[in-house]
Amino acid sequence: MFHYNFKNPSNFILALFCVLGWTPDAQAYFDPGTGSMVLQLLMASVLGFLFTLKTYWGEFKDFFKNLVDKNSTDDYKN
Repeated sequence: MFHYNFKNPSNFILALFCVLGWTPDAQAYFDPGTGSMVLQLLMASVLGFLFTLKTYWGEFKDFFKNLVDKNSTDDYKN
């Protein structure tokens, strides 16, 4: 199997630079459909996060409230 000694990573870094640094041009373009798809993905991610936060906000708040209350009662006992 492949085994690499990482005590001197300079050879590995040089090889990685050579492989990733000298790639040929792709000769590709982004059409308008790709841009709108990326925008839609970004908007759906943000709205999905906000919906999830709204749905579970009470549980998040109760969890942290209970966590703080447990720590504050433990301080009074000591």
